[in-house]
Amino acid sequence: MKKPNGALFWPLGGLLKLYAFGKGQRIIHKDTITGPAITLSNHTSFYDFIYTTTALYPKRMNYLAAHKMFFDPLLGPFLRLSRAIPKALLQPDAVATLKALRVLKNKGILSIFPEGQISPSGRFMKPTFSVAKLIKKAKVDVFIVKHQFPYLVNPPWTKKTFRGRIDTQVVKLFGPKDIEQLSEQAIYEAVQKALYHSPYEDNLIKQYTYKLNDIHGLEHVLTECPHCHQTGLISNQHQLNCPHCQQSFKYDRYGRIDGTGVDVLYEAQRQRLIETVKQNPNYTLQSPVRLEGYQDKHVKTIGEGQLTLNKSGYHFVGHVLDKETTYHFDVKDVPTCPSDIGINIQIYEGYELYQFVFSDPYLPTQFVLLGEVLHEDYVQTHTGGNV
Repeated sequence: MKKPNGALFWPLGGLLKLYAFGKGQRIIHKDTITGPAITLSNHTSFYDFIYTTTALYPKRMNYLAAHKMFFDPLLGPFLRLSRAIPKALLQPDAVATLKALRVLKNKGILSIFPEGQISPSGRFMKPTFSVAKLIKKAKVDVFIVKHQFPYLVNPPWTKKTFRGRIDTQVVKLFGPKDIEQLSEQAIYEAVQKALYHSPYEDNLIKQYTYKLNDIHGLEHVLTECPHCHQTGLISNQHQLNCPHCQQSFKYDRYGRIDGTGVDVLYEAQRQRLIETVKQNPNYTLQSPVRLEGYQDKHVKTIGEGQLTLNKSGYHFVGHVLDKETTYHFDVKDVPTCPSDIGINIQIYEGYELYQFVFSDPYLPTQFVLLGEVLHEDYVQTHTGGNV
């Protein structure tokens, strides 16, 4: 694997750096980085590839990117031009690992977002353990590229911008000698600790303010009323309103809801769902869906049917490419479902994508949370918490 073409990268990277500065990014600390090296970044907005690129500029890097992104009509050509490496999401991928190691062998910089998806709440999500295995195998310098507050500027639940400050730090985490002495588990825990970020916790200290904008879309992340716990919050400019209990919740210039972080309210939804599943182990969600998948080098609708989720797994029955079809995915094999908020959930098997599209925008988050709760329950029940 070669580095991105310098004649293209440096002028484009320079323009991206100006763009990121205009978005509010400031590099507040930067350790010197040379290849071979691995960089690890947290992921809370659609712009994080830009923020990581500009943080490392003028160094060139090869990204490890989700296979699905190469099918995007806008991102796909850019990823190929930048010589990114496609990876099967949330599962081992021997081919991607081999290409990644080749980048490092050629003294390149390999850039990874270990969460594998954009955090819906802004809080750092548990990464796959494979990142620790790769670090242990590679034995090269590892750097943390940590972005604070992109979620407050461009949250993934809207296309609108809430102008304000973004802080980025590039900090060396390990050298080869450190990696030699550490276990994979110790590496994994150190990565989680170094990348952990809650924009709301961090902003209690920095107290940055952000320009208010319409918050439509946030109700598809916080699907339940914080007061009465009924589904169906409605957004209105800078407020979420509950049609059931008539309570209103104001979004402020710190990105909080009545003084509480979105990540705290999102986690409260999860905890309520955990209690619901404990009381009703057969708790089930069901919905009609459209099924999208890869076809002719694009993501297209290939079928429709009914998707059911309970402790036995995700079960789809419908028509795919004009044939009666059934798909089943065990919860033990799906730790989480990436989601385009308010639109779909995604399940990956190797390089195949099963993208289930809902007409009800509240359901994708509910399916995501239930799937995570059922997977965690399976792990606790069958392995004692050890994956």
